[in-house]
Amino acid sequence: MPDGSPAGGARDADVLAGDPRATHLLAEDVHCALGDRVVLHDVSLRVSWGERVGLIGENGRGKSTLLRVLAGELSPQRGEVVRAVVGRVGFLPQRPGFPVGATIRDVLAEATAGTRALADRMRATEESLTSGEGDVDALLGTYGQLQEEFTRRGGWELDARVGELLEVFGLAGLDRRRPTQTLSGGERARLALAALVITEPAGLLLDEPTNHLDDRGVDWLLRWLSRYQNPCLIASHDRVLLDTVVSAIVDLDGPHGRAVRYGGNYRDYLDERAAARERWWQRYRDWRRQVVDARQRLDRAGRAGGNARVIRDNNKLAYHAAGSAAEAAVARATRAARQHLRRLIDERVPRPPEALRFTVAEPGEVTEPPDGVLLRAKGLVVGEVLRGVELTLSPGSRHVITGANGAGKSTLLSVLAGRRVPDGGAVERRPEVRIGYLPQESAFADERRGLLDAFAARRAAYRDDAAAELTRFGLFEPGDFDVPVNRLSVGQRRRLALALLFAERPHLLLLDEPTNHLSLVLVEQLQEAVDRFLGPAVLVTHDRTLRNRYADRVLELAEGRLVARHSATR
Repeated sequence: MPDGSPAGGARDADVLAGDPRATHLLAEDVHCALGDRVVLHDVSLRVSWGERVGLIGENGRGKSTLLRVLAGELSPQRGEVVRAVVGRVGFLPQRPGFPVGATIRDVLAEATAGTRALADRMRATEESLTSGEGDVDALLGTYGQLQEEFTRRGGWELDARVGELLEVFGLAGLDRRRPTQTLSGGERARLALAALVITEPAGLLLDEPTNHLDDRGVDWLLRWLSRYQNPCLIASHDRVLLDTVVSAIVDLDGPHGRAVRYGGNYRDYLDERAAARERWWQRYRDWRRQVVDARQRLDRAGRAGGNARVIRDNNKLAYHAAGSAAEAAVARATRAARQHLRRLIDERVPRPPEALRFTVAEPGEVTEPPDGVLLRAKGLVVGEVLRGVELTLSPGSRHVITGANGAGKSTLLSVLAGRRVPDGGAVERRPEVRIGYLPQESAFADERRGLLDAFAARRAAYRDDAAAELTRFGLFEPGDFDVPVNRLSVGQRRRLALALLFAERPHLLLLDEPTNHLSLVLVEQLQEAVDRFLGPAVLVTHDRTLRNRYADRVLELAEGRLVARHSATR
């Protein structure tokens, strides 16, 4: 249900579409504030029949809020929302909830109720036809329509379909009498997704649907979504999903916080962003050239004004007349040059931020070890999660570590980084090696200093130097510098952790879920920076795109040991 009645003239309506191909979901000039924070600023978006639109943007930009508004669960302060569909729009939030006391069986019964009701109506219509009651032609028409809808929903194989979904989403082993409140967050999300798929909704609003799925579940969902024809809007950071399923991308990181639409899939979006960046660089270069030209004109005008005319033939009258005209001409030229320069400064084109890259170590900064090894883990033991882990890191080596939740991946990285002492075994590293460690969770929650001051303190740098460094990375705008760190969004705190990582000029990288909480543009930049990095890198990640990129260097942490897993990706 909506969180409140529409305010400020906002309109929210369900409209019955006469033709299925006319179905659509619409947001028009939607403005939504949560407390004193504006989340959506005049956002407009339309998703039509046959479209699967990917919704992207950094954490805190309003993706989840926009989905809730379109689903009718949240009322905007102004704007228009229309759901023109034949049937119900299905909504999958990131943290789905169920009625108090509901069991798995109850959730599945509600999901299949519509299809079973169709079966009941088909049986009733069959009985009417058999008994000869009513208009036969009308009954046959009704039966045909019911049968068509029943077939579309997979009614003939409904029980088998329910079983398949529970199996593919990792829920088959659960007792269906089990209350939903006893399920883990991942299990609840997968159950809600299974129930949504069963209903075959007339429209889809999905918030990070692959978050809690394994590879098998993701593959199944992508195949199902690829066949889905009704309006579908998917907020996701899953690059495989965005590259294989969607027909358009909407970016909520557009100018002034508005939605910007790009045609095509994720790869097409990246190409367009790259082209836009090159256009930005060209505008910047043109602007710089014009500024240089304008300053040279101003300088020439100033020099011309300082050249005195020589008096000839004692003709002072002619001299003063000509001199006055020359001075006036020089003054006009100087004024015009100064106005042109002022206009250029007022219309300044900001310099595009440089691509993220790790600074190359100074020659001789790290002595080349005789065996070429910068770090070696020997027989690491930590409780029951690490049982004799061995790992060798040499310049240029890449390792991607996967494994089930709780397998000890984050524990392993913290030991390699020297943040945790193992119960057994040892980590051998050269003392001058700087380790760039990016933990999964950034420890900034209690930091009340402004962003710039906190960065400068951790860098032991002067404030001006720290500001120049942050600006060079392009991770923050100057307007963010005074915002207290504990008031930054999760995505912004992740950017701060990245800024500190790059500023360390590391020789070795240990990255724990590095793509979490980052915009996809920044994820691509970070991935390219890691590719260009000359030292060894270890990445703990569930990101399938990263795993595919390093498919021959994937290790699985299972039963406390690292084993090669060349078949980890497709």
